[in-house]
Amino acid sequence: MEVRTGGRRGFFITFTVLLAIWAAVLLTLAIAVIPDGYWYSYFVVDYSVGFVRRGLAGELLGLFGPAHYFGGLAVLRWIPTGLFVLGLAAVAWSVAVKTGRSQRRWLLALLIPVLPFGLAFGLFSARTDLVGGAALAAFAVVLTRVSTTRATVITSAVYGLALGVLTLIHEGTPFLFGLGVLAALTVLAGRLDVRAFWSSVVLALGPAILVALAVAAFGKQKISPQLCQLVQHGPMNHPLAGKPSIGQLLSGFHYYVDYHDWYCRAFLPLFDLSFVEGVRFVGSIGFVGLAGSTVYGIVTLAVSMLSISHVAGVPVRRFTTALRGRPLALVIGLVMILPVFASGVDWVRWWVIIAFDLGIVFLLYAGRQPEVDEAPTRRTLTVFAVGAILLAVLPIGIIPGFGAPVPM
Repeated sequence: MEVRTGGRRGFFITFTVLLAIWAAVLLTLAIAVIPDGYWYSYFVVDYSVGFVRRGLAGELLGLFGPAHYFGGLAVLRWIPTGLFVLGLAAVAWSVAVKTGRSQRRWLLALLIPVLPFGLAFGLFSARTDLVGGAALAAFAVVLTRVSTTRATVITSAVYGLALGVLTLIHEGTPFLFGLGVLAALTVLAGRLDVRAFWSSVVLALGPAILVALAVAAFGKQKISPQLCQLVQHGPMNHPLAGKPSIGQLLSGFHYYVDYHDWYCRAFLPLFDLSFVEGVRFVGSIGFVGLAGSTVYGIVTLAVSMLSISHVAGVPVRRFTTALRGRPLALVIGLVMILPVFASGVDWVRWWVIIAFDLGIVFLLYAGRQPEVDEAPTRRTLTVFAVGAILLAVLPIGIIPGFGAPVPM
C-alpha cells in the first residue's frame, strides 16, 4: 500500500525537522558535557624528539604556537569530526541527489546520520582515524563518478598519496579502511579488468602500508620521559576522576585535573606499548569482555547493513554477491584489519569501522540499483521511522568496547 503524496511530504518534513533537532542536541552534548581532553591527546606528540608514530598530528598543533596550545587543541579536536561528517554528507548527496531523485533516496540520506557509524560516532569517537574515514567516503563517491579505467587508476593514486600522509597522523588508518577501499574498487569500479584492478589496489593502499611499516620499523619507542615534556600544564575537565554520580554526570558535572599530569600518567603508557605488548594488553581484557564486544559488534554490523537494505529495497545478498566477485580482495581486506583487533582493545569500535567500510559502499551501490527509484510502501516508511528513532535514541556505535580500562 502506498501513501498519498501530501502525507509523504509531511512525513519527510517532520522527520527532517526531528533529525535536525536531534543533531543539535548531540552537538550541544558534545560541546557542553563531554570532555575533550582524551581527543586532545592525539595531537600532542610531534617530531621534536625524532620520528615517532602520530608525530604529524603534533606538528599541526605546533602551527598554533605555544601561547595558543590549548586553543589549538580545541580547534584540532573538531577537525576529524568535521571532515567525517562532510564525508557522510558527500555520500548522502551522491545517493539522494547526484545519481537521481526519489523518495527512497531521500530516506537513505536521512538514515545515514543515525546509523551506528553516523553522526553520533563522529561526535563521540573523535579520534584522528576519522579523517581516514572521510577520505574513504570521498574516494568511494569519486569512484561512482569516473567512467574510465584511466580515471579510476588516477583516482586511486591520488587517494593513496593522501592515505599515506594520514598514516603519519594515525598509523592504523590503512588497516582500518583497507577493507573499504577494496570493497569500493570491487563493487563500484566493476568495469576494471584484473590488471587495472590490482594496479588500483596497489596505488590506493601501497603508499600507506609502506608508511605504516616505516613507522613500525624506524619510529622511536620507549621515550615517554621526552614525550611527557612536550605537554603543557593546564586544567582539563575529567569528570570521571571526581567519581560523580550518574545524576551529576547527566547534569554536566565538571572536575578538573592538570592535563600534563594526566597525559603522562594515563595516556603515555598506552602510547608507549609495542605491538607485542599491545597484544598482551588485549589478552588481559579476558574472554568475556572480548567475546561480548565481538557479539555486540557483529550485531552492530548487521543492524547497519539490514537498515540500508530495508530502506533502499536492495537485498544484502546482492551486495555480498558483488563483493565476492573478487574473493581474494575481500580476504585481503579482512586480514588487514586483524592486526588492529590484535593490538587494540576497542573491539566494538573496530566492528563499527567495518560497518562503515561496507556500509558506505553498500549505500553507493544501492544508489545505482533500480529498487531505489521505486516509491516506498507504508510499511517501509513505518519501519524506517521506528528504526531511525531507535537508532537515534540508542546510538549503539559510540561504545568502544567492553572490559577496557578507562584512562584515569
